[in-house]
Amino acid sequence: MFNSLRAFSLITLMLLAPLAGCFGENEKEVQDAGEILFIDFEPAGDIALRSGEWHTFTLEGEGNRLVVPEDVLLFVNDSIVPLGVIQVQGDKLLNGKILTTPYVTSTTLILVFADGTGASVDLEVENGTPIVNGQDWYDKMDFILSVCTDSSQCGGYVNRWMGSPNPAFERAASYFHGHFEGLGYEANIMRVTDHLNPTQPESLNIIAWKDGRSSDCVQGMGAHMDIAPPGGPPGGGTYEGAYDNNAGTVAMMLFARAFVDIEFECDTFLALWSSEEEGLRGSNAFANNDCDYCLPQDKELRFYINMDMMGISWPAMKESGEPFPYHAWSGPDLDPEVDDVEISAVMDHVHRNILKAPMNLTIDGTYGAGCDQHWDEHYNLVMDVHEDTFGRSDHVTFRDLGAQTIFHLGAYDDDYDAYHSPSDTLDNMVSVVGGQDELEKSIEFVMWAAMLEFLISDQTPEIRNTNTA
Repeated sequence: MFNSLRAFSLITLMLLAPLAGCFGENEKEVQDAGEILFIDFEPAGDIALRSGEWHTFTLEGEGNRLVVPEDVLLFVNDSIVPLGVIQVQGDKLLNGKILTTPYVTSTTLILVFADGTGASVDLEVENGTPIVNGQDWYDKMDFILSVCTDSSQCGGYVNRWMGSPNPAFERAASYFHGHFEGLGYEANIMRVTDHLNPTQPESLNIIAWKDGRSSDCVQGMGAHMDIAPPGGPPGGGTYEGAYDNNAGTVAMMLFARAFVDIEFECDTFLALWSSEEEGLRGSNAFANNDCDYCLPQDKELRFYINMDMMGISWPAMKESGEPFPYHAWSGPDLDPEVDDVEISAVMDHVHRNILKAPMNLTIDGTYGAGCDQHWDEHYNLVMDVHEDTFGRSDHVTFRDLGAQTIFHLGAYDDDYDAYHSPSDTLDNMVSVVGGQDELEKSIEFVMWAAMLEFLISDQTPEIRNTNTA
């Protein structure tokens, strides 16, 4: 959908410019783009953009249009404009924000004036500090997992095994709750004691809510914050759980910060689940209980994006010189022969067109683990991005309720087997990918993919609950 609509928009706008002036006796005066488009209060082109950072823009003149490349993102009224085309309406002035991906080094914006003439604006793009970035992720990971006597330097939030009582888990949950609350979210600690009822299992979740423009729908994003207990399979349990799943937990903390000034269409929950390692208990408790901050039963659940075991994936490389596999699976995949759900188009568009990922890159041989329904087609594919039935994490809870889902997962099993073991540490993650810089690059890519998927899905009305008639 995105490819065809965007292509049509761009072709139409580009054709208008050369045709303008062919009709009538006088040629139209060429307008200066810098007189109607301002970026950070300066004429467009006078200053460089900073990659991954917010920039304000003002477009003047009724009927004037701005078209941006796919890796440059427009926001109007604090929501993303998925097709990257905007037009000044009756107010004769349009304000918004521009955000490039971290991978843009230069770009060209297209202006089509109300009279049909056009102009382009070439912009330099300098290295910036992306709104979600690998260095912030690493620093937060290091703080959470380091143990020392100075609490201002390290948190020591380790040994987070779910179970009552576990003071270490309770202490960490309080810290995570404070993070969301400090950002202004309606943050709640959801505690459920074991009722010996599958719909009310023991759990302790952090649920942060943000109101949407519509009161008819709900959507969310989450990661589990518990880690594998001692003696747990397959590796005997862990005390850090850096990869599984501090990595996803910290990503959610960074998303929460980035989303503070974003307006969503639907009521949105950002969640840290407990008891995932014991069978998705935390997300099930949220979805099936009736409380003020539980999943509303009277609103359409549109989509959910899940973050689990992240950071050891392309572009990080194995010691062998081959890239680690990158997994992103949408669902539900009801028919393996076709794409069933619209969120699959969003996922592909983000990776292929916005982030320019090498979607056809393969290795010689086969990866050690991968998808369920399409393994015969993807056994050697680096970017394993497609619809699939793969489970094993909290997205299943919401997929079973009809939500369209995306599950982000890094290397696992034979491709990286340190999870659920004492070796699941931040130091080990750094070691296996060849250094801290490589780890930061790897996690930054998947965080941008997930963030963009969420922002675009929010503004894609075709993404509906699959149970909706």
